[in-house]
Amino acid sequence: MFKQHRTPKYIISRLKQIYFEKRNPNAPWLTKSSVELLDQLLMPTDIGVEFGSGRSTHWLAQRSSLLHSVENNEQWFKIVSKQIAHLIHVKYYFKSINKFQPERSDYLDILEKLSPASVDYILNDGKIRDYVALRSVEKLKSGGLFILDNAERYLPNSLKLPSSIGNKKQELSKEWGQFAAKTSEWRKIWTTDGVSSTLILFKP
Repeated sequence: MFKQHRTPKYIISRLKQIYFEKRNPNAPWLTKSSVELLDQLLMPTDIGVEFGSGRSTHWLAQRSSLLHSVENNEQWFKIVSKQIAHLIHVKYYFKSINKFQPERSDYLDILEKLSPASVDYILNDGKIRDYVALRSVEKLKSGGLFILDNAERYLPNSLKLPSSIGNKKQELSKEWGQFAAKTSEWRKIWTTDGVSSTLILFKP
């Protein structure tokens, strides 16, 4: 499937993606358009949660009053911990994944502890994204943002990307199907760089 997408258009998109990342070494590994949008949408008073830490952690922290960040890779957690040690408004957690019962993973603890409608945005760019997505819905405030990276892999779309599931709703897992139903009336902005996508949803 990937070889079929090694077209001149895809190669050019990939080169543009690499160029943007090199020119913006502190920007999150999201699409260029979504980074630009979020730079405008996020407010200094926002409380956010991210699943999957890295370049996005420092970037989001600069645009938030409080950031909860969850990581499941212990080695990467140690590296990022040093990078953000000076950021007192970031609460950083190392949490494991239960491979046999992912819905019971410690990774999801923060979503259990947060009050309903208490968060301004959630970035879903880590593991077990389906369970994170489902449990995020009630935690977002009205007007809050749910940001899903590589969304073409999980939700129906019309994007011509290597990993896109297309409009085949039958390919959705039970959890993604439930999430899609719960957010069917939410405003959505699909962004793509021709290589992958980032979806921003706005809770009514």
